[in-house]
Amino acid sequence: MENKNNKTFKLHNYLELEGEPDEVIRKILEKIPDLDDVGYAGHLEKKWLRMTLERLIPDKEGENQHYLFKEEYREKINEIYEEVSIKCISYADEKVHIFLFPTFDKFAMEKMKGVSGFCPWKNTILIFINFVNGWENQLKETIIHEFAHSQSPFAKHDAPIGDWLVLEGLAENFKDFILPNRQSDWTKAISKEESRNLFIEIKPTLKKNDFDKYSEVFFGTGKYPLWAGYTLGYFLVRWYLDKQETIKWKELLKINPKEILKD
Repeated sequence: MENKNNKTFKLHNYLELEGEPDEVIRKILEKIPDLDDVGYAGHLEKKWLRMTLERLIPDKEGENQHYLFKEEYREKINEIYEEVSIKCISYADEKVHIFLFPTFDKFAMEKMKGVSGFCPWKNTILIFINFVNGWENQLKETIIHEFAHSQSPFAKHDAPIGDWLVLEGLAENFKDFILPNRQSDWTKAISKEESRNLFIEIKPTLKKNDFDKYSEVFFGTGKYPLWAGYTLGYFLVRWYLDKQETIKWKELLKINPKEILKD
Protein backbone atom coordinates (compact mmCIF):
# COMPACT_ATOMS: atom_id res chain seq x y z
CA MET A 1 0.00 0.00 0.00
CA GLU A 2 1.41 3.36 -1.03
CA ASN A 3 0.23 6.76 0.09
CA LYS A 4 -2.25 7.99 -2.48
CA ASN A 5 -0.57 11.41 -2.57
CA ASN A 6 3.01 10.25 -3.09
CA LYS A 7 5.35 7.32 -3.59
CA THR A 8 7.61 8.09 -0.64
CA PHE A 9 6.08 5.72 1.90
CA LYS A 10 5.12 2.10 1.29
CA LEU A 11 3.21 0.09 3.88
CA HIS A 12 3.61 -3.70 4.10
CA ASN A 13 0.85 -4.96 6.38
CA TYR A 14 1.18 -8.52 7.76
CA LEU A 15 -1.17 -8.00 10.69
CA GLU A 16 -4.00 -10.02 9.12
CA LEU A 17 -2.09 -13.32 9.20
CA GLU A 18 -3.80 -15.08 12.09
CA GLY A 19 -2.70 -18.06 14.12
CA GLU A 20 -0.24 -19.18 16.79
CA PRO A 21 3.25 -17.59 16.77
CA ASP A 22 4.95 -20.30 14.71
CA GLU A 23 2.10 -20.28 12.20
CA VAL A 24 2.15 -16.48 11.91
CA ILE A 25 5.92 -16.49 11.32
CA ARG A 26 5.59 -19.22 8.67
CA LYS A 27 2.90 -17.25 6.83
CA ILE A 28 4.97 -14.06 6.90
CA LEU A 29 8.04 -15.83 5.51
CA GLU A 30 5.93 -17.33 2.72
CA LYS A 31 4.58 -13.96 1.67
CA ILE A 32 7.52 -11.60 2.26
CA PRO A 33 9.03 -10.29 -1.01
CA ASP A 34 12.74 -9.84 -1.76
CA LEU A 35 12.72 -6.13 -2.61
CA ASP A 36 15.51 -4.56 -4.63
CA ASP A 37 16.16 -1.76 -2.14
CA VAL A 38 15.57 -3.40 1.28
CA GLY A 39 15.71 -7.17 0.72
CA TYR A 40 13.54 -9.21 3.06
CA ALA A 41 12.21 -6.41 5.29
CA GLY A 42 15.71 -5.03 5.78
CA HIS A 43 17.46 -8.43 5.87
CA LEU A 44 19.74 -9.76 3.15
CA GLU A 45 18.54 -13.33 3.62
CA LYS A 46 15.20 -14.75 4.67
CA LYS A 47 16.84 -16.81 7.42
CA TRP A 48 17.96 -13.59 9.16
CA LEU A 49 14.42 -12.23 9.01
CA ARG A 50 13.22 -15.50 10.52
CA MET A 51 15.57 -14.94 13.48
CA THR A 52 14.18 -11.44 13.99
CA LEU A 53 10.58 -12.64 13.84
CA GLU A 54 11.28 -15.54 16.21
CA ARG A 55 12.79 -13.10 18.68
CA LEU A 56 10.08 -10.42 18.55
CA ILE A 57 6.78 -12.14 17.74
CA PRO A 58 6.37 -14.91 20.38
CA ASP A 59 6.24 -14.40 24.13
CA LYS A 60 8.68 -17.09 25.25
CA GLU A 61 6.83 -17.56 28.54
CA GLY A 62 3.34 -17.46 27.07
CA GLU A 63 0.94 -20.34 26.56
CA ASN A 64 -2.08 -20.85 24.32
CA GLN A 65 -1.21 -17.82 22.20
CA HIS A 66 -3.42 -17.27 19.20
CA TYR A 67 -3.49 -14.04 17.21
CA LEU A 68 -6.75 -12.69 15.78
CA PHE A 69 -7.24 -9.63 13.58
CA LYS A 70 -10.42 -7.54 13.73
CA GLU A 71 -11.79 -5.69 10.72
CA GLU A 72 -12.05 -2.50 12.75
CA TYR A 73 -8.26 -2.34 13.01
CA ARG A 74 -7.72 -2.04 9.26
CA GLU A 75 -9.37 1.35 8.85
CA LYS A 76 -7.57 2.79 11.89
CA ILE A 77 -4.19 1.54 10.67
CA ASN A 78 -4.76 3.10 7.24
CA GLU A 79 -5.83 6.36 8.87
CA ILE A 80 -2.67 6.46 11.01
CA TYR A 81 -0.50 5.60 8.02
CA GLU A 82 -1.98 8.41 5.94
CA GLU A 83 -1.55 10.96 8.72
CA VAL A 84 2.05 10.01 9.51
CA SER A 85 3.17 9.82 5.88
CA ILE A 86 1.71 13.25 5.10
CA LYS A 87 3.40 14.79 8.15
CA CYS A 88 6.79 13.18 7.44
CA ILE A 89 7.04 13.20 3.64
CA SER A 90 9.05 16.42 3.40
CA TYR A 91 11.80 14.95 5.64
CA ALA A 92 12.49 11.86 3.51
CA ASP A 93 14.90 11.65 0.57
CA GLU A 94 14.05 8.13 -0.58
CA LYS A 95 11.20 5.64 -0.36
CA VAL A 96 10.60 4.45 3.20
CA HIS A 97 9.24 0.94 3.75
CA ILE A 98 7.09 0.32 6.84
CA PHE A 99 6.49 -3.33 7.77
CA LEU A 100 3.75 -4.15 10.28
CA PHE A 101 3.93 -7.49 12.11
CA PRO A 102 1.92 -8.92 15.01
CA THR A 103 3.56 -9.67 18.37
CA PHE A 104 2.76 -11.54 21.58
CA ASP A 105 5.68 -9.97 23.45
CA LYS A 106 4.75 -9.41 27.10
CA PHE A 107 7.14 -6.47 27.57
CA ALA A 108 5.69 -4.64 24.57
CA MET A 109 2.15 -5.24 25.74
CA GLU A 110 2.75 -4.23 29.37
CA LYS A 111 5.35 -1.46 29.01
CA MET A 112 4.89 -0.08 25.48
CA LYS A 113 1.11 -0.11 24.94
CA GLY A 114 1.46 -3.00 22.53
CA VAL A 115 3.81 -1.43 19.99
CA SER A 116 7.58 -1.72 19.46
CA GLY A 117 9.82 -1.06 16.48
CA PHE A 118 13.31 -0.71 15.07
CA CYS A 119 15.17 -0.05 11.81
CA PRO A 120 17.27 -3.00 10.56
CA TRP A 121 18.34 -1.13 7.42
CA LYS A 122 18.20 2.37 5.97
CA ASN A 123 14.70 3.54 5.04
CA THR A 124 13.27 0.37 6.59
CA ILE A 125 10.97 0.37 9.62
CA LEU A 126 9.74 -2.77 11.36
CA ILE A 127 6.78 -2.33 13.71
CA PHE A 128 5.40 -5.09 15.99
CA ILE A 129 1.84 -4.67 17.29
CA ASN A 130 -0.54 -6.25 19.75
CA PHE A 131 -3.90 -4.50 19.94
CA VAL A 132 -3.98 -3.68 23.64
CA ASN A 133 -5.43 -0.47 25.05
CA GLY A 134 -3.66 2.61 23.67
CA TRP A 135 -2.12 0.93 20.61
CA GLU A 136 -3.43 3.57 18.19
CA ASN A 137 -1.50 6.55 19.57
CA GLN A 138 1.49 4.35 20.29
CA LEU A 139 1.62 3.15 16.69
CA LYS A 140 1.55 6.72 15.41
CA GLU A 141 4.33 7.83 17.76
CA THR A 142 6.46 4.74 17.12
CA ILE A 143 6.38 5.12 13.33
CA ILE A 144 7.47 8.76 13.62
CA HIS A 145 10.23 7.87 16.11
CA GLU A 146 11.54 5.07 13.89
CA PHE A 147 11.22 7.25 10.79
CA ALA A 148 13.77 9.59 12.41
CA HIS A 149 16.15 6.65 12.84
CA SER A 150 15.53 5.52 9.26
CA GLN A 151 16.90 8.84 7.98
CA SER A 152 20.16 8.72 9.97
CA PRO A 153 23.28 7.10 8.46
CA PHE A 154 24.56 6.73 12.04
CA ALA A 155 21.68 4.66 13.49
CA LYS A 156 23.53 1.34 13.41
CA HIS A 157 23.32 -1.52 15.89
CA ASP A 158 27.04 -1.29 16.63
CA ALA A 159 27.03 2.47 17.31
CA PRO A 160 28.44 3.45 20.74
CA ILE A 161 26.23 4.33 23.70
CA GLY A 162 26.87 8.06 23.33
CA ASP A 163 25.65 8.02 19.73
CA TRP A 164 22.48 6.20 20.76
CA LEU A 165 21.76 8.73 23.50
CA VAL A 166 21.69 11.42 20.82
CA LEU A 167 19.87 9.30 18.22
CA GLU A 168 17.08 8.43 20.64
CA GLY A 169 16.94 12.05 21.78
CA LEU A 170 16.67 13.25 18.19
CA ALA A 171 13.91 10.75 17.43
CA GLU A 172 11.84 11.78 20.46
CA ASN A 173 12.30 15.52 19.91
CA PHE A 174 11.37 15.05 16.24
CA LYS A 175 8.28 13.15 17.37
CA ASP A 176 7.38 16.05 19.66
CA PHE A 177 7.85 18.42 16.71
CA ILE A 178 5.51 16.37 14.49
CA LEU A 179 3.02 15.64 17.29
CA PRO A 180 3.18 18.54 19.78
CA ASN A 181 2.16 18.02 23.40
CA ARG A 182 2.56 14.24 23.21
CA GLN A 183 5.75 13.62 25.21
CA SER A 184 6.40 9.89 25.61
CA ASP A 185 6.59 8.07 28.93
CA TRP A 186 10.19 7.03 28.24
CA THR A 187 11.29 10.66 28.10
CA LYS A 188 9.94 11.24 31.62
CA ALA A 189 11.67 8.40 33.47
CA ILE A 190 14.04 10.64 35.44
CA SER A 191 14.38 14.36 36.19
CA LYS A 192 16.75 16.82 34.49
CA GLU A 193 19.00 16.77 37.54
CA GLU A 194 19.03 12.97 37.59
CA SER A 195 19.80 13.00 33.86
CA ARG A 196 22.75 15.31 34.46
CA ASN A 197 24.09 12.99 37.16
CA LEU A 198 23.59 9.95 34.93
CA PHE A 199 25.46 11.61 32.08
CA ILE A 200 28.42 12.36 34.36
CA GLU A 201 28.41 8.80 35.67
CA ILE A 202 28.34 7.04 32.27
CA LYS A 203 30.57 9.53 30.46
CA PRO A 204 33.56 7.10 30.44
CA THR A 205 31.44 4.55 28.50
CA LEU A 206 30.00 6.87 25.84
CA LYS A 207 32.46 5.77 23.16
CA LYS A 208 31.96 2.06 23.86
CA ASN A 209 29.71 -0.44 22.12
CA ASP A 210 28.78 -2.35 25.27
CA PHE A 211 25.45 -4.20 24.94
CA ASP A 212 25.15 -4.95 28.66
CA LYS A 213 25.74 -1.30 29.55
CA TYR A 214 23.38 -0.20 26.80
CA SER A 215 20.64 -2.44 28.19
CA GLU A 216 21.27 -1.16 31.69
CA VAL A 217 21.07 2.51 30.63
CA PHE A 218 18.12 2.24 28.24
CA PHE A 219 16.10 -0.73 29.47
CA GLY A 220 16.65 -0.76 33.20
CA THR A 221 18.36 -4.13 33.42
CA GLY A 222 20.78 -2.91 36.12
CA LYS A 223 20.84 -0.07 38.61
CA TYR A 224 19.22 2.59 36.42
CA PRO A 225 15.44 3.08 36.01
CA LEU A 226 13.67 1.76 32.93
CA TRP A 227 13.97 4.26 30.03
CA ALA A 228 16.62 6.38 31.82
CA GLY A 229 18.78 6.55 28.69
CA TYR A 230 15.88 7.72 26.55
CA THR A 231 15.14 10.52 28.99
CA LEU A 232 18.78 11.55 29.18
CA GLY A 233 19.01 11.59 25.38
CA TYR A 234 15.82 13.62 25.17
CA PHE A 235 17.20 16.30 27.52
CA LEU A 236 20.61 16.34 25.77
CA VAL A 237 19.06 17.01 22.38
CA ARG A 238 16.49 19.44 23.82
CA TRP A 239 19.37 21.45 25.31
CA TYR A 240 21.12 21.46 21.92
CA LEU A 241 17.97 22.53 20.07
CA ASP A 242 17.29 25.36 22.49
CA LYS A 243 20.65 26.88 21.54
CA GLN A 244 19.92 26.90 17.79
CA GLU A 245 18.59 30.00 16.05
CA THR A 246 16.85 27.85 13.45
CA ILE A 247 16.09 24.13 13.42
CA LYS A 248 16.27 22.36 10.06
CA TRP A 249 14.97 18.89 10.85
CA LYS A 250 15.78 17.34 7.50
CA GLU A 251 19.46 18.13 8.05
CA LEU A 252 19.36 17.46 11.78
CA LEU A 253 18.06 13.90 11.32
CA LYS A 254 21.28 13.13 9.42
CA ILE A 255 23.71 14.87 11.78
CA ASN A 256 26.63 12.95 13.25
CA PRO A 257 25.64 12.37 16.92
CA LYS A 258 29.19 13.22 17.96
CA GLU A 259 28.59 16.82 16.85
CA ILE A 260 25.90 17.17 19.47
CA LEU A 261 27.86 15.28 22.13
CA LYS A 262 30.83 17.56 21.47
CA ASP A 263 28.69 20.52 22.48
